[in-house]
Amino acid sequence: MFKKLSIVVILVSLNFCANAQKDWVKQKFDERLTLSFPAETKKVSESTYIARDSTGTVFGVVVVPIDKSSFLSATSTDSLLTRIKFIDVIVGDIKSKMPKYAIGDIKVNQVNNVKTYSLEGINEENKSTVYINIFLVNDISYSLTCFVPAGISTANKDVFFKGFSISK
Repeated sequence: MFKKLSIVVILVSLNFCANAQKDWVKQKFDERLTLSFPAETKKVSESTYIARDSTGTVFGVVVVPIDKSSFLSATSTDSLLTRIKFIDVIVGDIKSKMPKYAIGDIKVNQVNNVKTYSLEGINEENKSTVYINIFLVNDISYSLTCFVPAGISTANKDVFFKGFSISK
């Protein structure tokens, strides 16, 4: 009985994962980033695109060129140091623009062979959660954001964060 139940759970899970990706729309942003969304995106500013799925989860991407001169000091031209300063500024900006979210510390990960900087926060009022993955490619910053309402599965968030590719 346990074995049959386990098989049913596995098959339902696989079906759910397959359905989560089935109708997703691939979209190309600038000349490098291709990203899958659960629906067509809407452009909400010069560099920001969002989409919403049937659960009310909101997905977004922000594509911003990096002005390295803003982060270079007179004594350093180190690209790594520039990137670290940039990430610090971006994280500070995100936290200041989302005061209702208690955003935790940054975590460094590797997704699709790209180093990502991840943040997670929760809104105590409505119990929604925000997930943010930032990655840098040459002089471009990409921020993937997902707002998940309380009680909603994060399966689509996981598909979204893994559903990007960078062309060389």
